[in-house]
Amino acid sequence: MERLHRNILLVALGAWLLPTPAAPGTLNDDRIEAAVEASLAGANTAGISGLRVRCEEGILILGGTADTLFAIDQAVRLAGAVPGVVDVVASATVPPRSIPDAEILASVQRALQTPSFSFVGIRTTVGYGRVVLSGSSGSYAQKILAQREISRIPGVLEIKNRITVKTETNVSEEGLARLVAARLTSTTSPVAGILKVAIRGKVAVLSGRVPLFLTRLEATEAALNIPGIQEVDNRLVVDPELTPLPLQPARP
Repeated sequence: MERLHRNILLVALGAWLLPTPAAPGTLNDDRIEAAVEASLAGANTAGISGLRVRCEEGILILGGTADTLFAIDQAVRLAGAVPGVVDVVASATVPPRSIPDAEILASVQRALQTPSFSFVGIRTTVGYGRVVLSGSSGSYAQKILAQREISRIPGVLEIKNRITVKTETNVSEEGLARLVAARLTSTTSPVAGILKVAIRGKVAVLSGRVPLFLTRLEATEAALNIPGIQEVDNRLVVDPELTPLPLQPARP
């Protein structure tokens, strides 16, 4: 029990995150839908014009189609940045194209020939527009970068990322907890919220409250960039009351 207590750190960021009563109608689903639609319409992201937006009790559903998997991922992040969205479910798909698998594979191989992957042993296979990544990388950042670059390729319908991250550390669980907490509170890109960090082996357990769904995603990404962390158990709850910023006015 004492060991577990040593491995739990509380991270609190910003007095502006103290809970404040939500104004009547602030979290209305129609207003959230309008705000997300406005965000997508104003974004400099290609290929998202075919997406549909629906909100049910703060859960944002992105349906329809997009040109690439990258476009869907960017739409999720844009929607997750809207106050009041507590979760984002992406049911959107990329329609099949008449692009041969051999052409897609060649594009994937070119994407992995950049200096960022010069020392990474990644193997790829393509079948019916579906890409499988295997092999190993030295960091989680490389693993995600590989997936992100491939998601931009036209004709890729699905990516199964089975890359193993080979990262070792001699840092204790208590030390890893401190490193994760320090990363979450970094002055360059702090993760806003009231969070607890616990380490169990190579798993970082994040709990507490964050103001936005996007913040929840960023917390996972931040923790996984610490050497020695191979998995994140994200138990963070999105609490819109931590975000006093008003939503955009509903459309007439």
